Amino acid sequence: MPAATATPVAGSCTLVARLRDFIEAQSLQPGDRLPSIRELAEQFDVKTGAVRDALLNAQGRGLIKVLPRAGAFVEALVEPPAKSTSAARLGTRLRELLAAENQNVFHLLDARETLETALIAEAARKRQVEDLYSLRDILEQMASIPPKDRGENYVRLDVEFHLEVARLSGNAVMAAMLSVVMEELVPHLKELRWSARRHTDTDKSHARLYSALVEGDALQAQEETRNHLRHAYQSLLDRVRQPPKIG
Repeated sequence: MPAATATPVAGSCTLVARLRDFIEAQSLQPGDRLPSIRELAEQFDVKTGAVRDALLNAQGRGLIKVLPRAGAFVEALVEPPAKSTSAARLGTRLRELLAAENQNVFHLLDARETLETALIAEAARKRQVEDLYSLRDILEQMASIPPKDRGENYVRLDVEFHLEVARLSGNAVMAAMLSVVMEELVPHLKELRWSARRHTDTDKSHARLYSALVEGDALQAQEETRNHLRHAYQSLLDRVRQPPKIG
């Protein structure tokens, strides 16, 4: 059975390829702004959610840079496959492997914890104060979404926050791996039922992660990351334990 049409990740990868073609066709240069998500959705005849996922995918590959409230910008010109970076090639290969069969969501969470605890420690050690503005902006956007409206947009910003932390680590290879793992997790995260308390707890957890980065405290950043992911693990476990509704 062909995986290319069966998984959200494969669809995202296909849309990234179309985005590459669009950048080339429009002769866009690094720093040029891409059309809005709505305009790209109309251009590619897909839903806006699919465009958001593709933009996160493309950002993980270093093709574009998404700036909160500003839009998406070309980060680098598209290179021939032979000249692609090791991180990009690794990300592509990992996507192919994960798309080949259904993955255990808890194995994905284990991989995420291993990658993210290492990445946030490096980010805490290497970050510059000016690097933190983008993270703060993302957190402000997340906090501004009313609890009753915290669906797809909240998950998108959540993923964006963690991938931005990964980028600040300076380890492009591990950041690419985390990007792929997050792509696989997004469909599961979107299906979670979030209580008002869980939203509050998540916002506070993100704030503690941010504070650890501000202080440059690698150990505290790692501990906060483990606690943060433990809640995600428990939420997914609770969902699995609930019997499906029948009738």
